[in-house]
Amino acid sequence: MNDFFGKRSKIELRMLLEIKTSEKVRYCSGIVAVGLCLLLSACTASQRLKSANKEVAKILAQKTAGVPNVDSDFSIEPLPRIVLKNLAKSNQQTDFLGENGARVEKGADVLKLADTLELAIKHNRNYLTRKETIYLQTLELTLARWEFAPIFSADGSVTRGLETSGVTGGDVAGNVGRGVDSLISRNSFTQQGNVGVEMLQRTGARIAVDFTSDFLRFIGGDQSINSSRLAVTLAQPLLKGGGYLATTENLTQAERELLYTLRDFANFRREFIVGIVADYYNVLRARDQVRNNWIGYQGFVKSVERERALAEEDRRTQTELGLLQQASLRNEGDWVNALRDYQQQLDEFKMTLGLPVESKIVLDVNELKKLALESPKLSRMQAVNVAIASRPDLITANDRRIDADRRIKVAKVDLRAVVDVVGGYDINSPSGEATPKLDFKRNNWTAGLEVDLPFDRKAERNNYRAAYIALEQSKRNLELAYDDVRLQIYDDWRSLDQAQRNYGISILGVKLAQRRLEEQELLGELGQGEARDLVEAQQDLTNSLNQRTSAIVDHTLARLGLWQDMGILYINKDGSWVKKLKAEANE
Repeated sequence: MNDFFGKRSKIELRMLLEIKTSEKVRYCSGIVAVGLCLLLSACTASQRLKSANKEVAKILAQKTAGVPNVDSDFSIEPLPRIVLKNLAKSNQQTDFLGENGARVEKGADVLKLADTLELAIKHNRNYLTRKETIYLQTLELTLARWEFAPIFSADGSVTRGLETSGVTGGDVAGNVGRGVDSLISRNSFTQQGNVGVEMLQRTGARIAVDFTSDFLRFIGGDQSINSSRLAVTLAQPLLKGGGYLATTENLTQAERELLYTLRDFANFRREFIVGIVADYYNVLRARDQVRNNWIGYQGFVKSVERERALAEEDRRTQTELGLLQQASLRNEGDWVNALRDYQQQLDEFKMTLGLPVESKIVLDVNELKKLALESPKLSRMQAVNVAIASRPDLITANDRRIDADRRIKVAKVDLRAVVDVVGGYDINSPSGEATPKLDFKRNNWTAGLEVDLPFDRKAERNNYRAAYIALEQSKRNLELAYDDVRLQIYDDWRSLDQAQRNYGISILGVKLAQRRLEEQELLGELGQGEARDLVEAQQDLTNSLNQRTSAIVDHTLARLGLWQDMGILYINKDGSWVKKLKAEANE
């Protein structure tokens, strides 16, 4: 038995060595081709990534040109870690922040509002996610466009086979004794390749061209079989699925959806910047409240010391002294709570900017001092008219009504019968040829109609009816969008007026509280007056100072909110803003 398998192995080896050189070359070329394909796939991964970026950048450059308030140089490339440079260092007196707070802010980087907005535009996580959403939406558009481009395909296979079998009948010993003639070996080499291209026309026609080549050779017997085929097919819908409108519906909607996404992003940029400004001023407001509460607390400390000295001289009762002490403790608690709230808001603001929480920063208090009342130079109705002319979301709402109307026409096409003109043209290779060759005389033409009568169109009928409902909904949504804009402007106007009135009240409140406190302190030094009056005067002054800060901040934010809702707040690349009231000039 060992001799049998030994002879068999020698026979197979001898047969393999007899393969012709040309077949070796063909076999090796197939292996090389496969290897090149694998290498090419690995090498082109980075190229495909660059290709995607290039195509998306080209599309966005075209689309953003028609959408105000969106940067044309759109990029989602990751930025390096934030390094704060060339910023002033804090050297302010911060006793009101306590020992720990003063130590934290000593030498910290001072962030101006302009620096803050630029940081937020570049590093805020939510902002970057919204930009990536636009990128992904653009990728979907590239796929929709790709369906109407020539789509090339190529595939192939190379196979090497060896089959060995014994002669039927007789015993094994007898077969071995007769030697090689008792074994039948068949060595084969096959190769198959296919190249094709397919293209969808905007009329609904689909054209496909396909070339196939098959090669089979039995080595040893020198038998070769070659066959090649070139096929061209065409299918043109005449009713259902035909026509420019139905064929390009997906592409049309993809183009418009990207435009809508960019408009939404334009609105988001306004809301984002106003939100960052609100957070910035709210942190400064919290810091100012810490200072005001600290001043009030220190005033109570001095009052308690004075009242204690008077009580020791029997010029004050213990009840009055206790009242001041209770007020002092209460104000100390208010200061501690305000300090904690400020530090919490500052840390949260760092995260909003994309900064590490351990970053040592402090906001520029001079930004709070710059705030002043600025009343709009137009009426409420003029503000509404400007908003209606400028708001991109209103344009989108109207465009979606147009989309709904167009989809009714597409759904109507789907109700029709299927009538497709089909045709084909085949060219085959001559029979018995040893090499691939196309014989254009050996061709085959086909032409005909494919018909599917519209007996069952339940799904299409439902879609058609649903399209009419969607149109009515889009009309109502458009009306609601206009009403929402009017409501927003009215509310902004009321908020602006309220903040202006509150600021005036707070100014008067601060003046009255300061006068009362001065009077009570003077009476206290003379050993006269009531402790309760002193407590109320000090507390009212603290509240009035906090109210004044809140009122000026609220007025500023209400004004920014009005600009935002009017659609005239345009955001620059660095996050700064500019008002544009061109529409107002036409009123």
